Amino acid sequence: MATKTILVKLKHVTKKKHKQFMDEQAVYASCVNHCVERLLNGEKLSSKNISFPLKSAIKNEGIRRARKAVSDFKKGLAKTIPVFRNSLTIKINNQNWNTVDKNGRWYIAFTSNQGKKALPVVETKDVQSYFPFLTIHTREFRGTLELFRKGRRWYVAIPIQVSSDLDLGNTYPSKKPLTDYTSIGVDLGLRHLVVLSEPTSGKRQFFSGKEVGYKRRHFRSLRRSLGKKKAQRAMERAGQKESRWMKDYNRKLAKDIVTFAQQFERPMIKLEQLDNIRKTCRSMKRADKTIHSWAFYQLKQCIKERAATFNIPVVDIDPHKTSQTCFACKHAERSNRKREAFHCKKCGHKAHADLNASQNIATSTNLAAS
Repeated sequence: MATKTILVKLKHVTKKKHKQFMDEQAVYASCVNHCVERLLNGEKLSSKNISFPLKSAIKNEGIRRARKAVSDFKKGLAKTIPVFRNSLTIKINNQNWNTVDKNGRWYIAFTSNQGKKALPVVETKDVQSYFPFLTIHTREFRGTLELFRKGRRWYVAIPIQVSSDLDLGNTYPSKKPLTDYTSIGVDLGLRHLVVLSEPTSGKRQFFSGKEVGYKRRHFRSLRRSLGKKKAQRAMERAGQKESRWMKDYNRKLAKDIVTFAQQFERPMIKLEQLDNIRKTCRSMKRADKTIHSWAFYQLKQCIKERAATFNIPVVDIDPHKTSQTCFACKHAERSNRKREAFHCKKCGHKAHADLNASQNIATSTNLAAS
């Protein structure tokens, strides 16, 4: 299963309700900060020993968020433990929210300090498509909802489990084998963020990393300049702007990848497993360093979400030696590849190195270990 997140705007939020949500956000943020301090002191927490005026379900989500922050800090994934602000999004687990159909109009009902009430939403295509599957009787499709504010407007971000990835085991039980699909190989890298190929037709598409490199250098230079001026808030705003730009770029890139796949009959998108992508991309040139921290995992999720909309399966392929193996004769040797050039030492086959890798990914049947 893949996860698709839809953004839904709450309709007609009154001044009273707006103030209630604002107050609840502030209390929730204080609760998470309080939990972080106690977790650092080695305490074991539960909703029973957290004395904040919040529902137990929301307290538990606050504890989970605090545990994640402490865990990331201890594992070295975060340099510092964040101080959560009053604008922190409120998380509500799948047992405490659902959709409601009232007289042909859709509402979202979720737990808050005032109890569980159904609020009207702005009806979009996503609302009409997915809300019928998110009622109180269909919990298995629902993820953890997030309530947040943009100015005076309130939204809920709803993650939904949708059918996209195929459950392809060793024997492909009750599923079509890989050979029944038109495989699209997706190679991810630094000089070229993405290279797509469909080996049978020979069609391919390259997405350069130059624009990304330029933008990342711009933001890095801006942060350095603001840092010298000790403008901390401006630095944070610049970082948030960069994150928004990265997410938007990844969504557009995912859309282009799926559009490429749609030109083929029964397409399947094959991605190399991303766990070690930064270890395998060892180039140290300045341009490559700039995008070395690119959100590859976010890109992968965007591809899955977009592909799910068109019922295109996405599978992870074992990346072992896909860059070193000759697509023509299958001879694998490290010296076959030198930067962007691929020249097979055995058969003499020449190609763009990233294109050769994407073709190997497209024809591979070695699924990555889950």
